[in-house]
Amino acid sequence: MRPNNSPPPYSPRCSSSEADPLIGPRKPYRRYLSFYVYAPLVLLIVFTSFTIFVSLSEDPLDPDVRDRIRKDWDIELRQHQKEVLERIDTKKRWLLEDNDRIHLREQWLTEVEEHQRDVEERQRREEQDKILLREKWSREVEEHQRDLEERQRREERDRILLREKWSREVEEHERKVEERRKREEEERLKLNMFWTDLASHTCTTYATREYTARLVNVPSYYNRRVEACMATPVKIHGLEYMPKWCDDHGPNNVIGHWEVDQHEPDCASYWLWYKDFGCISPGSGQRRIEHYLENLPSGADWKEFCATTPASFLGMHFMGAEFCFQKDYGTYGHWILDDESCK
Repeated sequence: MRPNNSPPPYSPRCSSSEADPLIGPRKPYRRYLSFYVYAPLVLLIVFTSFTIFVSLSEDPLDPDVRDRIRKDWDIELRQHQKEVLERIDTKKRWLLEDNDRIHLREQWLTEVEEHQRDVEERQRREEQDKILLREKWSREVEEHQRDLEERQRREERDRILLREKWSREVEEHERKVEERRKREEEERLKLNMFWTDLASHTCTTYATREYTARLVNVPSYYNRRVEACMATPVKIHGLEYMPKWCDDHGPNNVIGHWEVDQHEPDCASYWLWYKDFGCISPGSGQRRIEHYLENLPSGADWKEFCATTPASFLGMHFMGAEFCFQKDYGTYGHWILDDESCK
């Protein structure tokens, strides 16, 4: 034991001298530098020991190692057998699926062939039906044509027969009419019917005057007085005229009426002067023309004469005025004409 107040023993490693620097780091000791030198060596020794231990633990001569290896092999064998069985099942399933696909493909091919045969058979039947239908239509068309021709022949024969019947009826009617006319003429001649009291009347229309006369020597028992009137001519201005109509007022009072349009100058009115009033309005394309009606018979219908008195002007001919009016006791005709110069 050393006393506490004794100085520490001298050690050259921890001694200092006056030559040590007072400022700056101190140099490390040698023992710190040796750790970095021996650390890899220690690691190498540890790794080598672990490798030797593992090698000794995997030694196939070791019973424990062999048992453990057998167990691992059994596990691997069972796993391999399981995988083999799974592959066999998968292969069987694939074979079944292949067989199903092959069977399905064969079924599809069979159905396609059957469908094709059905389509061809249906097309063949349709074509046969079309041929039969065309033949039927052809027969129907021929029958219809024959029926039509036969009907046309019957109708033509019926028309010919009907036309012949009508011709016979017309001939029979004309023959009867002629026979009756001859009988009436003979009766009239026997009775010596004639016109008396021929009188002229007012002008009815342009250049036309009305005449009347009374048929005399008509027996009271004669019941065809109007027919006798219409069949008895009268002479006016040296020409014979048949009555226009007859009025039967009883025996010995049959009146005939005539409208004579020849040799009647007093009834012939005419247009005296021509006056052009120019265009109706700008752009109308129409021109207004007026005429004054001269020689209007006294008591005559001025509208009738204005509408029936012919007029000719500007290279055109009209059977009468388009419009008529009276102004200052005079009668005027009015025409509206298309005129390109008025557009």
